[in-house]
Amino acid sequence: MTIEPDRILIIEDERSLADTVRYNLEREGFAVIVADDGERGVERFRAERPSLVILDLMLPRLSGLDVCRIIRRE
Repeated sequence: MTIEPDRILIIEDERSLADTVRYNLEREGFAVIVADDGERGVERFRAERPSLVILDLMLPRLSGLDVCRIIRRE
């Protein structure tokens, strides 16, 4: 029986920052999903159901606060 690693969703539009966080989390054994704007972040959240979301507040297309509200409702 294999155990799947916890999935972490990073919603961050600054690519270099998202890549740095992703690299470090993957080194610790987590499965990481990255979205680069608020709308994609919500889509990925719905599809992947991650254990944790790391969310930038200032995002294009849909603000981080709006993303947070949507996620909390769901």
